[in-house]
Amino acid sequence: MTFFNFHLTLVSLLFIAVPARSQPDRLLKIATLAPEGSSWVKTVRSIDIAIRDATEGRVGFKIYPGGVQGDEKVVLRKIRIGQLHGGGFAGLGISQIFPDILALEMPFLFNSYAEVDYVLDQMDEFYQNGYQESGYEFLGWAEIGFVHILSKQPVKSVGDIRSLKVWQLADEPITEVLFRLAKVQSVPLSIPDVLLGLQTSLIDVVYASPSAAIVLQWFTRVKHVTDLPINYTLGALLIQKKAFNKIPSADQEHLRRIAKEHMAQLGNQIRKENQEAMKVLQTNGLSIVHSGPIEIDTFRKLVSSAQTELVGTAFSNDAHKQIQHHIAQFRKTPSPP
Repeated sequence: MTFFNFHLTLVSLLFIAVPARSQPDRLLKIATLAPEGSSWVKTVRSIDIAIRDATEGRVGFKIYPGGVQGDEKVVLRKIRIGQLHGGGFAGLGISQIFPDILALEMPFLFNSYAEVDYVLDQMDEFYQNGYQESGYEFLGWAEIGFVHILSKQPVKSVGDIRSLKVWQLADEPITEVLFRLAKVQSVPLSIPDVLLGLQTSLIDVVYASPSAAIVLQWFTRVKHVTDLPINYTLGALLIQKKAFNKIPSADQEHLRRIAKEHMAQLGNQIRKENQEAMKVLQTNGLSIVHSGPIEIDTFRKLVSSAQTELVGTAFSNDAHKQIQHHIAQFRKTPSPP
């Protein structure tokens, strides 16, 4: 997740293998940070059931939930040495595999979900190929959504953040540049450590989609949520190509088809959950902070100053140009009456 990326997610999935069935010939070991009961969990569990049925039990998942295999950096290392075969990753994990995902997560890039859907459709082949070349089979986006600032003190502008201790997703390049340019006091933490950081006042400000803030329980330790959507973030379900290639070709097609269908349904569900979650945050006592045009401009100027440094380093100039082209094309197209 990027400036205000998570999250999420991020944020990440709990998967549980179906205990009533015998072990399949190809058991794919999947790790994730996501807690039990999340929509990610339910979706991937349904993929597991469907792929076992479609392949007559030849292919299935073994799921390691809630970070029991470590954070995403540890999971990637275990995949490289063959202890795991894949994962449900948030922004940090998928960007370490293929950094050009970060080009989609720049702050203030998208104005609507309609723009997101158009750009992802146009860039589908680019990202499919990118993950393939990086050694992974891409099985679908796991949407996290538009990210908001959650804080102990109201945050309307960049100036408000400078007096507070802000969480930075460890090893995430976009926030590193943004916070440095903004002269923000940032505290790098992995996602599992954020709640404790809020509880101990190590940090005062976090960023997440509304539903992720609830799933991760971060909302219980803050008092305000800024209504300005900072950026859009994604996760993904990825399987190492070496493991995927051991599956018979017909079963590979079953897995691709089933995963695509279920992950698309998950995206629609997450959008509904984020909308409902913003109401839940208010019901639980969080006040909505409204940024006016002048305050919003402070964020936009910061992002503009960071863009020159990020394009071509954090992500490729090619990815940036293609995304900007597709957004411009979408905005030139007249809306249907």
